[in-house]
Amino acid sequence: MRRWLCPLLLILLFIGCSALVGAADLTLNDFAYGLPIDVPEGTPVAALSLPEAVYTHARRPDLGDLRVFNAAGEMVPHLLRFARSQSAESPWQALPFFPLPAAADTASGGYGVYVQTGPNGALVRITPPETSASAQPSRDFLIDLSQTGRRLVQLRLAWPPDRINRMTTLAVEAGDDLVNWTSVQSRWSVTDIRYGSRRLINNTLSMKTTGRRYLRLRQLDDGPPLVLTHVEGRLAAEGSNPVRAFTKVKGQAVADTPGKYRYEIGGAFPVDRVNLVFDAPNSMADAILWSRPGPKAQWVRRAKALFYRIDVDGAVLTGDSRPVAVSTDRYWRLTVDASASTIGNAVPQLEIGYRPHDLYFIARGKSPFTLAFGSSLATPYSVNVAALFDGIGRQRGQGIERWVTPKGKPVVLGGPQRLAPQPKPLPMRRIVLWSVLLGGVLVVAGMAWRLARRLRP
Repeated sequence: MRRWLCPLLLILLFIGCSALVGAADLTLNDFAYGLPIDVPEGTPVAALSLPEAVYTHARRPDLGDLRVFNAAGEMVPHLLRFARSQSAESPWQALPFFPLPAAADTASGGYGVYVQTGPNGALVRITPPETSASAQPSRDFLIDLSQTGRRLVQLRLAWPPDRINRMTTLAVEAGDDLVNWTSVQSRWSVTDIRYGSRRLINNTLSMKTTGRRYLRLRQLDDGPPLVLTHVEGRLAAEGSNPVRAFTKVKGQAVADTPGKYRYEIGGAFPVDRVNLVFDAPNSMADAILWSRPGPKAQWVRRAKALFYRIDVDGAVLTGDSRPVAVSTDRYWRLTVDASASTIGNAVPQLEIGYRPHDLYFIARGKSPFTLAFGSSLATPYSVNVAALFDGIGRQRGQGIERWVTPKGKPVVLGGPQRLAPQPKPLPMRRIVLWSVLLGGVLVVAGMAWRLARRLRP
């Protein structure tokens, strides 16, 4: 009995371990698509922002079907994080501003004023000439960027807290010498309109970084002068990537249900901003947005707001995107209150904003590496690698990581069929355990039978 008992148990254990190891291993062919990544030699940790294609083709909302392989096909440890360097936008900073008198410009293009600047070019004082004492209220403003940095990407204006409706058209220009100016925004419609309990306000301008020392605001219309109380600016966030990515999704009207529209965003995007885009001028929709992860799940309310597009003298005024709790839901629904809307039969587009994840991985092995994604076999990465990435800085350029960019478009690995649900695998662990248990029972039964034979007279 002992001669074949040990070999039997060893065989069962070997079969069980082989089955369990085979079930846990994943290869490149188990994923639908991949992105090649070149990593410079000597890089300890590589990092990249996840491209849109990963969200589009990932099967799991938690991105658990994502792996990184080196050139030898070996899996390397990785870690996903929300883009901390991009998640927190720079705070608003007060900007020094000076009203410019309404006196006529000088022949050189400047103003007939005395301007005093400090050693670093900061404006200290603007003194109008004596002849301008009876001039009209200021319609132009000078903004000093020399103290707060020149990487300005947003400008926000504030005016007295009254209930006067405002609609003003401004031109925004940038310069370094207070004489020569280049256009930043040729027409910017600044509005503050109230009607009942509603308020349409547009006091923020997004713009490209100019690198110039000063900004000038010029009022183009003949309406009442714009009176400013505060001017604030927001600097560009750290890192070369945008703070958020935005994409537009076309919708469809729900049949036999006026005022309802459905959208499928086509990926597990971590949405945290929403807006509606109208093709027709002067459109407005008092609406509620809902979402859900699957076609049969319950709808969850995400936002209720007044979305609008107003066209004024060739300029288009739209509302800012609305913040929502981060959601990876694929299915969205829009409900419009027809009594407070002017969109008719048009179907607005849904604009979603999201923060791409940052992916970090240990650059073990030779390049090129492959970011593989989209698999019905893969489960969330269970190895705790957080300790390995403790040295990574939360802002670019401050950690041990080196930022890389995937090469080209996604390549086909195992193909789209890897996204389809696979047949339920055999419960190998249970089979092995029961096999070992059954083998033990047989061994005990054999020993009892042999003992019984010896005791037989």
